[in-house]
Amino acid sequence: MTENGRDELSKMPGARRPWRRSLVLGSVILLCGVAIGSVVTALAIEKKPAHGRRPEWSPEQIAGKMQWKYNLTDDQAKQVLAVFQEHGKKLSEIRAEVQPRVEAEHEALRGTVETILTPEQAAQWRVEFEQMQRPWRHSSGESASSNKR
Repeated sequence: MTENGRDELSKMPGARRPWRRSLVLGSVILLCGVAIGSVVTALAIEKKPAHGRRPEWSPEQIAGKMQWKYNLTDDQAKQVLAVFQEHGKKLSEIRAEVQPRVEAEHEALRGTVETILTPEQAAQWRVEFEQMQRPWRHSSGESASSNKR
């Protein structure tokens, strides 16, 4: 091709895209992916219970999941449900017995740390301490100590 032929090709629309446009488009796509990934990760971390503890599941949820996961018959699922309900009641009774001791120890811990801190630091610590405790409290055993503050 002659010199004039190249000039004519470069003037044709769509014949040659500038590399800057591709670079900008690629950068925008990359930044969007980073932003979306960051938000999803933050949400996943936020919803994760403290210290890897799973939220309380009802006996029905556990039995239903086991029925699906282990391909239980309806009779097996009913038996498993009854076992979880029975033992769930016993575990709740044990929690109710132990909960006052656990709360007393938490209050002692909180109070001892507060003696080391300034009043401003102690106020921040109380808020953070309450947030750390929240996932560990059983739904029926809300802390009496939280009402004291």
